[in-house]
Amino acid sequence: MNASRRRLSVGVRLLLLPLLLTTLTALAGAQGRVVGKVTDGKGNPVEGVKITITTSALAKFKMELTSDKDGKWQTILNDATIRYDYLFEKKGYLAVKRENFKVPVASTGEPLNVELLTQEQAISKGVVKTVEDPFSKTFNEAVDKVKEDDLDGAWAKAQDALTLGPDKAVAWKLGATIASRRKDWDKVIEMGEKSLALDPENTELYGPLIEAYRAKSNKAKVAEYEKKFATANPDRPEILYNQAVELYNKGDAKAAEPILKLILVANPDYVNAHYLIGMCYVNLGKVPELRKHFKEYLRLDPKGKEAGTAKDMLDAFK
Repeated sequence: MNASRRRLSVGVRLLLLPLLLTTLTALAGAQGRVVGKVTDGKGNPVEGVKITITTSALAKFKMELTSDKDGKWQTILNDATIRYDYLFEKKGYLAVKRENFKVPVASTGEPLNVELLTQEQAISKGVVKTVEDPFSKTFNEAVDKVKEDDLDGAWAKAQDALTLGPDKAVAWKLGATIASRRKDWDKVIEMGEKSLALDPENTELYGPLIEAYRAKSNKAKVAEYEKKFATANPDRPEILYNQAVELYNKGDAKAAEPILKLILVANPDYVNAHYLIGMCYVNLGKVPELRKHFKEYLRLDPKGKEAGTAKDMLDAFK
């Protein structure tokens, strides 16, 4: 009896084997390979893109892949008789979806290449339109008010922008700029320092901060930002020079002197700075220094507007 059952079992297996082989062959015949490459807006490969494959034909089907360092990816679909949806995602890029993509049965490499774009690239290419968020809208309204010389309206809008974006350096910078126009020196200092703490590259704030700290008689801070300004703006000495002129005209040659020295460190041939610092030294009674700078002024511009005065000073202080 047992031997008979064993013989029957072997017989059944022998009968099932052709059926199984037929089924496996059918499944293999329905396969298809899909390959692809992900590039950015400049044609460079994008590594680490998550590719999710799903299909409406199989509710529970889900496959996840990742692009390699060359932006390439590939997989085999066991059932290429149906259509699949492909989602491409990576942080910093807009997601791309390819729906109902059909891979031919028995395909050895059906191409599915995509381009992932950043928000800026998508806007520049006209793929998507700019969507103005609440902060940007309010910030731009504040800027428009400044252009209209409506400082009260600009100030109010700037406060609204800060409420919407308290972590945005540009919002604090705008507030400091408006406060400077309003001569609210305390707010210039508060907002300017906050903006620089968030973004040290906001070098445009050095000028307003110099003015604010000077108004508050904080000489140490004035000197600190004058030095920073000179370092950051070696090609714009006229801004510091105008500040020195203002101080000199107010009779404060002592305060004007260090500003002019900073200018000359960054710009040794700034001819007007040589003349003005020479005049500062006349007021300060520093004869060797004044002679040095008047001579340099005449060397750089012997027919300059102040050449006559420079010669007179050299004759007077021998």
